[in-house]
Amino acid sequence: MLIDLEGIDGCGKSTQAQLLAQRLRAAGHAVVVLKEPTDGPHGSRLKEVLRGERVADTEEILALFAADRREHVADRIAPALERGEIVLMDRYYYSALAYQCAAGIPAERIRAVNAFAPAPAVVLVFDLPVELALERVNSHSVADAFERAPHLKRVRAAYLALRDDPLVRILDATRPSEVIAEQAWTLVSEAMT
Repeated sequence: MLIDLEGIDGCGKSTQAQLLAQRLRAAGHAVVVLKEPTDGPHGSRLKEVLRGERVADTEEILALFAADRREHVADRIAPALERGEIVLMDRYYYSALAYQCAAGIPAERIRAVNAFAPAPAVVLVFDLPVELALERVNSHSVADAFERAPHLKRVRAAYLALRDDPLVRILDATRPSEVIAEQAWTLVSEAMT
């Protein structure tokens, strides 16, 4: 089973991925937590773009994300799923649907480019106002190229527009971490039955 955790940077998805992994392991499940972009060659180039060290247009970024994800599926995701493990993704192709739609690429094109990727059982989107997300990000790191308020507002809107997708569940990430974790556990438990 594959579970995708999504949201703008600062929303707490990485923390929630770790909390969810702990709870799933305590329940006896084998769990692997993976993150995109990866540290592979395509993911490394993407990180250079995100840090502003390299310039790329939206089409190149889409291609890099897809190439990184294709390697990730082949090397880590598919083997883990074949072993019967639960794969928790800290970002997956739903990130492309939010970030790259916000950059002007049509959702249909993004879905087509990522058609090879296994579908998640559930997508948890941790929703947070942009101002609060930026406060959190800036408290512990330097914002990257995609972490500017106008762009993040478009990304947040794109994530919220996914609410009609039958796999997507929107969680209020302004609440205390333990409350969010409980709701995430309930939604994942429902997806597992």
